[in-house]
Amino acid sequence: MSDTSTIHVPIEPETRKKFTAKAKQLGFDSAQAYLRVVIKAVVDGRRIDFNLDDWGEPSNEAAERLNKAGEEAKKGHNLSGPFKTVEDFMKDL
Repeated sequence: MSDTSTIHVPIEPETRKKFTAKAKQLGFDSAQAYLRVVIKAVVDGRRIDFNLDDWGEPSNEAAERLNKAGEEAKKGHNLSGPFKTVEDFMKDL
């Protein structure tokens, strides 16, 4: 980031610890990265829903498709490669 500002926010250590754990659970490498995404969304007028409880399990049909695709990939079906360069891979797409 070339032109940035730093915001200092006093926060209780236990709250920061829990917030950092939640950020990592969501796939962020730090609490700061999580905050940057949220702040940018607010500024852009977007709403982000990170509610992990709503994800649930795939339907039986979706699970079957995923398992079938995985088995086909293991057998090498539906694969054009292997590719030696990114350019070759991109051409194949």
